Amino acid sequence: MATNTDVLCGICDSQHITKSANQWCPECDEGLCSGCQTYHSFSKATRNHEVISIENYLKLPSAILKIATYCNEHNLKYQNFCPQHDKICCSVCISEYHNNCCGLKSLQEITRTSKESAWLENIEENLKDMRYNYDNIKKDREKNLATVENRRKQFHEEIKQIREKINSHLDLLEQQIIEELNAVEQKVQSSFVTLISQITEKTKTIETLQSNISAVKEYASDLQIFLGSKSLEAEVEREKKYLESLFKDGSLGKNKIKCDISEKISGILTTITAFGSVSIEISQPSIILKTDKENQAQILSAVPHHSSNSFDDIRISLKSELPFPSNKSFNVCNGLRGFTISKSETIKVLSDNKGQLGIINTKGTFDLIKKCSSSCNSVAFIDDSTIAASVNNTIEIINIVSKLTDRVIPIHGDCVGIWYYNGKLLCNVLKKGIQEVSLSDGNMTDLVIQQNLFNYPYITVHEDKIYQTSSGGFVKCYTTKGEMIWENKLTAQTRGIAVDKRGNVFVTLHERNYIALISPDGQSSRQLKINNIKNAWGLHYNLLTNSLSVACLNGGILFCDILCND
Repeated sequence: MATNTDVLCGICDSQHITKSANQWCPECDEGLCSGCQTYHSFSKATRNHEVISIENYLKLPSAILKIATYCNEHNLKYQNFCPQHDKICCSVCISEYHNNCCGLKSLQEITRTSKESAWLENIEENLKDMRYNYDNIKKDREKNLATVENRRKQFHEEIKQIREKINSHLDLLEQQIIEELNAVEQKVQSSFVTLISQITEKTKTIETLQSNISAVKEYASDLQIFLGSKSLEAEVEREKKYLESLFKDGSLGKNKIKCDISEKISGILTTITAFGSVSIEISQPSIILKTDKENQAQILSAVPHHSSNSFDDIRISLKSELPFPSNKSFNVCNGLRGFTISKSETIKVLSDNKGQLGIINTKGTFDLIKKCSSSCNSVAFIDDSTIAASVNNTIEIINIVSKLTDRVIPIHGDCVGIWYYNGKLLCNVLKKGIQEVSLSDGNMTDLVIQQNLFNYPYITVHEDKIYQTSSGGFVKCYTTKGEMIWENKLTAQTRGIAVDKRGNVFVTLHERNYIALISPDGQSSRQLKINNIKNAWGLHYNLLTNSLSVACLNGGILFCDILCND
C-alpha cells in the first residue's frame, strides 16, 4: 500500500527535483509539496482548485485513484460528457468522434452536484439493503437448522420409544433409520454451512464496498465521484444478482425432515422390512427478498397471512402529511399534473402545468429536475433512477440523477396518464385511447380506441389488468390485450387511480373531499373520507405497507393506511 512518501510533488519532479507531496490536486492530477502548493493556491489558473491532503487521498479506493482526468489519446483534460455514447471526452475527442452527437454536457455542469446527488445515496442504500438481507438470511438459516435438529431429535425419540416395546429383531432396522436421519441432517447442515460461509464472504464484500463509498463521498473529487460511481454501481449490481440468485435457485427453501413410521410396526417380525422412510421436505422460504430501499418496512420479514376482508369494512386513516413548497418553485394551486413515487418509496416526483418536473423532499422543498417546454401532464418511474414524462406530444425518458434526457419518443397526440409495465409504457392519449409504447424500439400499438377520451384520464396496472379513469366519471378495467372487463360510472370527474393487492380500486374525484372505492369486480362503489383532504388529484399505492399516498391540489401529499376489519 502506498505511503505519504511514495507520492512525489509533480511540479518538482518535472524539474528533476525529488520532493514528497503533502497535498493532492484532483483537477491537476498530481501531488504538491508545501512550496508548490503556495504557488498553486495563488495562480490564476489553479487558485479555485480544491486540494486534499495526501493522507486523505491515499484513503480513496484504488479503482478511484486509477481514474484518469486526462484523455490518454490526446493528452488533454476531459471537458465534456456525451450521454449518447456514455463517455467523457476532451476537445479533440468531440471534433473527431462526437461532432454529430446531441446533448453534449459540460463536465463542470454535471459533476458539481455529484456529491449531493441521489446516485451515491442509492448505491449506499443498496449496499445497506444487501447487508441487511444477508444478515437475515444467516439468522433464518440458523433458525431453520435448529428446527431441523429439533425435529430430528423428536423422531429419534419416537423411534427409541417404539424400539423399546418390541424385541431385539428391531436393532438392525433401528440403526438403519437413525443413520438415515443423521445423514439427512448432515446433508442439510452441510449445505447450510456452505451457504452461510458464502454469505459471510459476501458480507465482507459489502463492508468493503460500504467503506469505499464512505471514502468516495468524503474525499473524492466530483469527477471521481461521477466516474467512480459507475464502477461501484457495477460491483453492487453483481452482488445484487448473486443475492437474487439465492431466491431463484432454491437455496433458501425451508428444509424440513419427514419421517413416516409404518402403521404395521406391530407386525414387524413377519411383515415389516424397514423402520420407515426419511426425506427432506422443502417448502416456500419464510423470508422474502426486498431489492428496493424501504425506510418504513423491514427489508426481510416473515410472509404475512391475511384473511379476506369485506369490501364494506375498508377505511382510510391519515398517518402523516408532506406540504407542497410554500414558495413559487412549484405551481401548487390548480397546477399539479403528474405524481409518482419510486418502488423504493424514497423518491417522490411531481410535475405541473408550467412544465416544472422535480422531486419533493421530506422537508417540503422542491428539487427541480427539468423545466419542460410545456405542461408536463404525467410521470411514471421505469426504475429508481429513470422516469418517463409526457410533454408536448412526446414522452421524455429522463435520468433523475444526472438530470439528462436519455431519449425522446414522439406520441401522436396529447398524453395524460402513463404507467410502466413489463418493458412498455401504457399511455392515455387524448381523443385516441390507450396506446402501448415499447421502450426497446419505440413501436406504438393501439390497445383501446377511445375517440371520446378527454380531460385528465389516468392509468395503472394490477395483476395483468389495466385500470383507467376517463371523462364523465367513468372508471374502466381492461385486459392487457385491450378487452374490456368492466365499467363503473361515478358521480364526479375522476383523476388519479390506484389498485391495492386485493384488486380494490381507489379513485380521486375532482373538487371533492373524498376518495372513491370500487370493488374488484367493478360492480360496487362507495366513498372514503380522509381528514385534511383538499381536492385530491394523484394516487400511489404501496404494496408492502398496504398504504396510499394522495397528492392534493392546494395542499400537499397525504400518507394514509388502508385499514380492514379481519
